Amino acid sequence: MDKEHKIFQEERIRGIIRILEKEKRVLIADLCDIFNTTSVTIRKDLDQLAKEGALKRTHGGAILYKRLFRGLALNEKEKLYAEEKERIADAAFKMISEGEVIILDSGSTTTYLARRMKVLKNITVITNAVNIALELNDTDVEVILTGGSLQKKTSTLIGAFADESLRKISADKLFHGVDGIDYEIGLTTPNVIEANTSRVMMQRASENFLLVDSSKFGRRSRGIICQIKDVDKIITTKVMDKPEIKKLNNLGVEIINV
Repeated sequence: MDKEHKIFQEERIRGIIRILEKEKRVLIADLCDIFNTTSVTIRKDLDQLAKEGALKRTHGGAILYKRLFRGLALNEKEKLYAEEKERIADAAFKMISEGEVIILDSGSTTTYLARRMKVLKNITVITNAVNIALELNDTDVEVILTGGSLQKKTSTLIGAFADESLRKISADKLFHGVDGIDYEIGLTTPNVIEANTSRVMMQRASENFLLVDSSKFGRRSRGIICQIKDVDKIITTKVMDKPEIKKLNNLGVEIINV
């Protein structure tokens, strides 16, 4: 799939989500007319969204279905919403200054950010992501890898050893992603132990940046990391209306839309 086709697909999927959130139910025939595409294409989009836990497939369409999102392997995550994640990583990169100590949580969007950081010098990166440590291996970036139990599917170190090592450090900024953002529940991830490790990271950084593409909003998983008000800045591709932005600003959260 070429880059232009992927951009069109991601825009179409965002459109489907917006319609579903408003109408609670969609029909394949209607979506074909709205997006001027084939039923085969729409079925693939709906199947992908069903896999992500955003909807439940029905005969001839889909309904809004907020089941708990159970997570995807890192290599699967990297293929989804790639263009959005590139834009988020570009914006996040601009927030980093020389001499800073940065925590990078595991995830596909933080991996995109790590790739941009290869050109930096006089920067320290603390991470629980094995793949991010490898990305920065042959660079001038100082890398500190936490210990912990390895989640092979996501290349992530979590648990007591990871948490204890993080408690011994302090950082300027944390950049992290989540699997779901629910305005009532908060930030979530499928693994309860990983949620705790992410929470410790938040406690060790002076400033907290949440990097999330539009698909993460309205989705939730089993492990609750924190409430939205605990985040300083959200860098996102989600198009928000004024009431939504005001609600987040009232919680002390700054929105950076890219």
